[in-house]
Amino acid sequence: MKKNCFEAISGIKELNDEDAAICSGGVAYTGSNDPDVILYRDVQFGGGNPLGVNASPGDGLTYVGDDFNDITSSLVIIRGKWQFYRDADFTTFQTTLGPGIYAVPPKGIANDSLSSLYRVS
Repeated sequence: MKKNCFEAISGIKELNDEDAAICSGGVAYTGSNDPDVILYRDVQFGGGNPLGVNASPGDGLTYVGDDFNDITSSLVIIRGKWQFYRDADFTTFQTTLGPGIYAVPPKGIANDSLSSLYRVS
């Protein structure tokens, strides 16, 4: 068990979302105020409410949901290295990306083709 997990269990330290995911054995979730990746429906970060995704390394979002499936056109990676897939359940690999601001679909990801993403590190 990581040291920060032990301290939290002992009541010494409160964990942030990323440490909590690591301590719980890995989990992917949406809706955090501190996402690892933010997906947008349109280029230049448009298209209404974005989707924030968090995952510990070795986990990911198997399906981005109906509101973002095959609609995502821009994204921001705040932390981690991520693999992006054309289909749900990490099928049909497209590319791997690290932190950055991608106002248009980055090389390797066709516009409106994203269905799942996996955190490598």
